[in-house]
Amino acid sequence: MTSDVFSLRQIRSPRLDSAMLDQGVARIKKLTDGWEDGGTASFVGLLEDFRKQFKAHIKSGEPIEQCTRVKRGEWLFLSLYLNDLGAEDSRTWLPPLDNNLAISILGQDPSRLKKHIRRLLTQLYFTHFGQEKLPCLEFLCGMLKLAWQSASQENLDPISKVWSKHAHLLFAIDAPDRLAEKWLPGMSVHELANIFHIHENGEFYKELIKSLILNRLRSIPIGMNNSELNELVISAKEQRVNSGGYLGAAAVKILINRSQKENSSIVPRDWKENLITFACDPRLPNSAMQSQWWSWATSTEKEVAIRAIGELNMLQFIAMLEESLITSKIRHQFPDRKRMLLRLFELGKIQDVRLVVTPSLYNPMDTKTRDLLLLNWVTGASRGKDKANTSFICMKCVDNVYLIEGTGSFGLRAFIGTNSFPIKNFWNSQPKGYYDHEMRIDKTICPIYQVHYPGWIPDFVSKLRNFNIEWRGLS
Repeated sequence: MTSDVFSLRQIRSPRLDSAMLDQGVARIKKLTDGWEDGGTASFVGLLEDFRKQFKAHIKSGEPIEQCTRVKRGEWLFLSLYLNDLGAEDSRTWLPPLDNNLAISILGQDPSRLKKHIRRLLTQLYFTHFGQEKLPCLEFLCGMLKLAWQSASQENLDPISKVWSKHAHLLFAIDAPDRLAEKWLPGMSVHELANIFHIHENGEFYKELIKSLILNRLRSIPIGMNNSELNELVISAKEQRVNSGGYLGAAAVKILINRSQKENSSIVPRDWKENLITFACDPRLPNSAMQSQWWSWATSTEKEVAIRAIGELNMLQFIAMLEESLITSKIRHQFPDRKRMLLRLFELGKIQDVRLVVTPSLYNPMDTKTRDLLLLNWVTGASRGKDKANTSFICMKCVDNVYLIEGTGSFGLRAFIGTNSFPIKNFWNSQPKGYYDHEMRIDKTICPIYQVHYPGWIPDFVSKLRNFNIEWRGLS
């Protein structure tokens, strides 16, 4: 090793004349004018002084737009809203950042936004994304999109280059949805956000998580049931999405619409339960809950959901029917009775289904199952019997036909005509208890009473025909 390594050349005198030096000092003075030490404390002090002045202007009744005509107004206003938006004590005095105020602060020419203002505005956008906090969101999207697209690439740092390149994705009302489409299987939300340099402490990141959940529902194979995804939906179901509704409602809408378009309006079996766990039962006579979870649905979309949930009830009843007959002398009835019930669904005859189950079945059930099936229960035995051991299925069908079927040797009852169902308000009531005898309408006053003897299905179709009702395909 030689000593030359440690030999330092003599420092030359700077080649700056006094004019150049004075110009440099003037620039620095202009940039730091009003800053005490140029540090964080100075920033806090400036912002606090402006906050007090702004409150005073508002209290005096002076037009807000006039308050923006102050030195460094763009920077001060954007910093104020970045820091104070969402704070509890700011809600009582901080004016909404609407289009008029935003234009007063920023103007309407994106190309004239200074570099530091463009960056600060981007931070405000990612931190408080959403029209609730930013009523001017659409205006900001347009400003930022054009500002970043028109920025000179030579003067951009690596993060800014990403924002400039993907401005069409990042700065739009539906930006979280657009980014969610860039998600790849196995990629975490954090990894996706990092690609576009989106910080994790803002509202945009939260919206991105919700958009990813919904995008995965749009892309999974029809009928696939992903338990991990289901849990994500359920845990976030009551959060608002960018469209203004609840995430659970948006998730159900995706399932219903996909069933209509991809599966002939039939909800796949593994999705039926999700309609309730993601939202609520569309049959519930609760106007507040219906508004919260199903206000988006047309009558047709709601019918698709009710039919799907009704089939869950039907399958539950078929299991109960089989159990009641398996050791019985009339167990031979089961195949035809099961086939009849399933064909009613396949032919689109059933509009709504309700179960009334025995206490021995109802009491051990967990709350989730009871809610899922909207279960009613039997409160007492039929007259002259010691136990209420029959469960019932009540079906509201097309052509104003109502059916009651029961487990064991119960005879099928049919009622014809609008509002002909014998139990008043049954279809509009919250789940409750019914007496066994309320379901056992006497055959002498029942329009159609069908015993399940061999060949009974064609006989039942013939009896319907007597009322000018033609149900082809049952037998």
